Amino acid sequence: MGKNFTLEQIPDMTGKVCIVTGGNTGIGKVCALELVKKNAHVIVASRTPSKALATIEEIKAETKSDKIEFIQLDLLSLASVTKFISEFKAKNLPLHLLLNNAGVMACPFALSEDGIESQFATNHLAHFYLTTQLLPILEQSQPSRIVNVSSSAHKMLLFHGFTLDTLNEKSKYSPSVAYARTKTCNVLFTRELDQRLQKKGVKNLYVNSNHPGIVRTELVRHNGPVLNAIIRQFSIDANDGAITQMYLATSPEVEAKDIHGQYYVPFAEPSTPSGYAATQENQTKLWDFTEKILSEKVPGYAGAGI
Repeated sequence: MGKNFTLEQIPDMTGKVCIVTGGNTGIGKVCALELVKKNAHVIVASRTPSKALATIEEIKAETKSDKIEFIQLDLLSLASVTKFISEFKAKNLPLHLLLNNAGVMACPFALSEDGIESQFATNHLAHFYLTTQLLPILEQSQPSRIVNVSSSAHKMLLFHGFTLDTLNEKSKYSPSVAYARTKTCNVLFTRELDQRLQKKGVKNLYVNSNHPGIVRTELVRHNGPVLNAIIRQFSIDANDGAITQMYLATSPEVEAKDIHGQYYVPFAEPSTPSGYAATQENQTKLWDFTEKILSEKVPGYAGAGI
């Protein structure tokens, strides 16, 4: 498969401030490293301080740069997201890139701290909340970008329906279907947010989503040995997995070609989401459903603001 972009093509990022969720491991770690190599100021947003700080020391040693720091973010806790937002705002920094990279895949049924199915809470709800609350800073920092990491797994939902009302019911839980639903949500959120920004007249905030490829990372830890053995035959490493999202995050082509509200696949190829991820009805349904949860779970929640 040819590559329309490589990590070597990431432009100089001097003066750019970037947040990478899940930046302590896998593809996120590669993205954080490559951004620091290109002189960006990177904030690693992840749950476990010991892992994040170890990654940061590695990146500092490799790049000889200290433009990387850690702010704790537990995506299973909306209170933690609130705290992260507050801590980031207190730094009075601009924000040029929000890379919503963190995620979990096909894990056993569990509820978040807020009583929400864990994959939906991690992969969609917390990232929606984080993104919309940082929008004013992203708008002030234009040109700026948001990249939401989705997956081709969104196509799996075609046989199951885009159901949100029963996502917290253990008896109706399927790990793979729940994952596919969240990856559908990533695409729907990207498209709806882009449309709202366009309607508001925000032209230089580029919101896109991507499928990184089938990547050998910790994300597959719940799959079991047989499935993982099969996956290894078709998978790519984290460096290649980072290419498509780093294209959307950094390439000058995104601005030159006015790429926004789009879905890209390896390696930096435009594609079209399918099934439930492609309907306006589901975009609106998801946005309203998400806002309802946040208004119930976040004290003083004032809405997405767009």
